[in-house]
Amino acid sequence: PKRQLLLFHLAIENANSSCQKAIDPIRNRARTLTDLIRACQNVGSDEYKAEMIAAALARQLMVARAATKCFVCGQDGNIKKDCPKVKRGGMDQAKNPTQLCPLCQKGYHWSNQCHSKFDKNGNPLPAQVPGNRKRGARSGAPKVFNRTPNVGPT
Repeated sequence: PKRQLLLFHLAIENANSSCQKAIDPIRNRARTLTDLIRACQNVGSDEYKAEMIAAALARQLMVARAATKCFVCGQDGNIKKDCPKVKRGGMDQAKNPTQLCPLCQKGYHWSNQCHSKFDKNGNPLPAQVPGNRKRGARSGAPKVFNRTPNVGPT
C-alpha cells in the first residue's frame, strides 16, 4: 500500500505540464495508476488541443464579459444594447425635436419626416429630392476658355 501510494504520488508529480492539467480535475477521485494513465491518454492529440483551446477561449470570454460596464447604467455584466434601463423601440419612439421644422416652420417634427407642401406663409416648398442634390456631372456642353478662332494658313 505504501509503495503504491508513493508510485501514485510520483506519477502525478513527474508528469509533464499538459498531463498535469489533464490529471488535476480527477486528482482526488483517481484511485489507481490506471486512472491517471487514462486521463493522460489523449494528451497531445488534435482533439485534446481543440478542447484546451475552446476552454481557454471560454475563460477569456467570461473575463471580458465580467470586465465590461454598461454605458447607460454603469453596472457590470451588461452592455448598452442589453441594458434593462433603456426603453425599447425604434425611431418612432425617438424624442421629438424641440425646435420647429426647418423646412415648413409649422410643426415640431424632423425635417426628414416633413410631408408639408407649403410653408407657414403658404408659399410652396421646393420639391424634396433625396440624395446628393447639387452633386454629380453638370449638364450642357463643356466650356472652353481662351480659345482663338481657327484661321486658315495665309
